[in-house]
Amino acid sequence: MNSRLLKVVDVAEILGVGIDWVYERIKRGELPVVELGDTRKNQRIAESDLAMFIAQRRHPTTPAT
Repeated sequence: MNSRLLKVVDVAEILGVGIDWVYERIKRGELPVVELGDTRKNQRIAESDLAMFIAQRRHPTTPAT
């Protein structure tokens, strides 16, 4: 396994969003998680899944006219 597991709070900090925003993406199935226990605080996001999440949301920029 080459991908580190990140806490939700770390993912929120990386993305510059709130923790609730990350949990909402998890709830919607947009951001896969690894369950390490039976509570939300035990959820982890693989770095590789976070990278894919970001890549899927990239849009090409349009040149200025």
